[in-house]
Amino acid sequence: MAIRVLDFGQVGSLRSLAIFHGVAYALREEHPDVITLTRPSDPFVSIGHHQDARTEVDLDYCAEAQIPVYRREVGGGAVYLDGGQTFWHTIFHRRRVPTRLEEVYEKFLAGPVLALNRMGIPAVHRPVNDIQVEGRKIGGTGAATIGEAMVVAGSLLFDFNYELMVKVLRVPSEKFRDKLYDTMREYLTTIGRELGDAAPPREEAERILVECFAETLGEELVFDEPRPDELAEIARQEERIASAEWLHLDGLPASGAGVKVAEGVHVREGMFKAPGGLVRATTAVRDGVIIGIVLSGDFFMEPAEARQELQDALVGVAFRPDDVLRAAKSVLERVDAPGLDAADVTAAVLADQPA
Repeated sequence: MAIRVLDFGQVGSLRSLAIFHGVAYALREEHPDVITLTRPSDPFVSIGHHQDARTEVDLDYCAEAQIPVYRREVGGGAVYLDGGQTFWHTIFHRRRVPTRLEEVYEKFLAGPVLALNRMGIPAVHRPVNDIQVEGRKIGGTGAATIGEAMVVAGSLLFDFNYELMVKVLRVPSEKFRDKLYDTMREYLTTIGRELGDAAPPREEAERILVECFAETLGEELVFDEPRPDELAEIARQEERIASAEWLHLDGLPASGAGVKVAEGVHVREGMFKAPGGLVRATTAVRDGVIIGIVLSGDFFMEPAEARQELQDALVGVAFRPDDVLRAAKSVLERVDAPGLDAADVTAAVLADQPA
């Protein structure tokens, strides 16, 4: 079967996020695989599947600036998005893709990398999921299983609003915000910054991208229109993604490290920067035993439900390094979490434990 290309053009921010979720949930094994293209007409903030919105995003600022915040089912970090980008998503049935995330990225990032090179940008794929130009990142990518589909998400980054990106994020101080801005300007680039006046028009860049996907995947690509069942699922996803329940998934509220909430019960917060991303742990401990825990961060984990399984495995475990490590290992040795292991989770859980 030829791969379908669905070009939705410019759509509202909510719909731009709902499209790839809806197409993925509608995909069945007998259906052709799909590549979607969209660009948002208005700005928004997208947080990763495993992140906590209150911790990562300045929700008050976003509300004042009328910038909506939505959670996606793909991992990674919080990011400001607007019309300076074209989003692409490869939506393939999971039986037709590799099982390991590293191999998934190798397969599906080859097209965007080739496209950037065809435009005159010497981009390379740096494992696990970065596309870089001489050490600078050019657009973000991520992958997740959604329904029966493996989705790889990315963008053609024509322009980027660094100022708004640092404003929407929750940071400890204005000095930190200034440093974050400088760091982003240095290590995050765009097609416009790389090529200047030589940058191709958006339509030409998108055409090059589709051609490169066809070349690297070795398949025929055919432009198509969305099916009625896909449109219906996209509408359902719009309603879900816009809900407060989806944005604020159930979990322990952030309460500060070492806060006593009842006799013998403390809520502790810790974090650890693993190679695969930042891990945050909010842990309720009673009489030396974990009675509740929420893990969040910008890491990737497949399947996504493994995070809940990991949290469940840690409940009832003694709040000691060996016990936490053993419980975390029992789950993580069976899931795909690039750059994240049981020692990283243990370090986050015990980060604020007194010596």
